Amino acid sequence: MKSTRRSDRGAVTVEAAFASVGLVALLAVLVSAIGVVLVQVQCVDAAGAIARQAARGDAAAVAEAESHLPKEGRVVIRATATTVTVRVEARESVVPGSSVTIDLAAEATAVLEPGGSS
Repeated sequence: MKSTRRSDRGAVTVEAAFASVGLVALLAVLVSAIGVVLVQVQCVDAAGAIARQAARGDAAAVAEAESHLPKEGRVVIRATATTVTVRVEARESVVPGSSVTIDLAAEATAVLEPGGSS
């Protein structure tokens, strides 16, 4: 009887290749998630800054704060007799270059300062 031995030669290389692909995919997901979080932080910061400046009645400062919006961000400003509410909305790609997007938004309210106008 002839014994046949199966060779495991190259198995480690294949396993390493699959592990490398998995690690690259995980890294891509983490980088994309960080990008989405950064855009959300930009929305929060912009909404707060715009609300404060609008409550003061400083149109030039509002325009300056709006220049720091995320790419393709939108601002909605609502004023009542006592407050100014600002909502900043943005759409961010989950994976850069893809059509899969997520809608992000932040809202801030500031009390009108005496002498300030919206």
